[in-house]
Amino acid sequence: MTVAIEPRRFIITVDEQIKSELKALLGDTPVTLASGSPRRREILVLAGLTCRVIVPDVDEDIPVGVSPEQFAIDIATHKLAHVPGTSGITVAADTIVVLDNRILGKPVDKTAAKEMLRILSGRRHYVITALALRDNVNGLAICDCEKSYVTFHPQSNEAIAAYVDSGEPMDKAGAYGIQGMGELLVEKLEGNLHNVIGFPIELFVRMIRELQQ
Repeated sequence: MTVAIEPRRFIITVDEQIKSELKALLGDTPVTLASGSPRRREILVLAGLTCRVIVPDVDEDIPVGVSPEQFAIDIATHKLAHVPGTSGITVAADTIVVLDNRILGKPVDKTAAKEMLRILSGRRHYVITALALRDNVNGLAICDCEKSYVTFHPQSNEAIAAYVDSGEPMDKAGAYGIQGMGELLVEKLEGNLHNVIGFPIELFVRMIRELQQ
């Protein structure tokens, strides 16, 4: 018996046009990534960039009363400020998942991960990634963010528990990775896949152009 295998829908790739634009904009300019996320580094490497990684030690507690967009921008800016640089550019990022104006960061444990996935089950939420970028030569820094929408299939408690037990959700905002097994949770994506993964490379290109103007 032949079993049909569904093709992967959400795979990390970077198209040739973006690679070409980044080469023209940056040349051999050194890039420092102020993040320990392997997904962010993978996107930059796929874009043709060689980057060094410095992981900032910052508080990511969610304050009361701040908008999701402002929170993501504040954290990305805070991360950038904690990573020094004397040459090239430094980029920091922060990704959050938002449902009903509630910010979902990374789960602190399996119980928190299951709770996040239960409230996302069958619902449409949005993902914000903020980028903070600094030219280390002239000190100019800018920050911006992008928003994408994701709708989940309804999930059983058993399916949620199995996914959490895989370990994949534990270092991801909203407790899922759309580029991994988490794609099975997703019914619909509206917007930019790179943004949901954690590094909107198209926004990065636009911000570099702005820095160079």
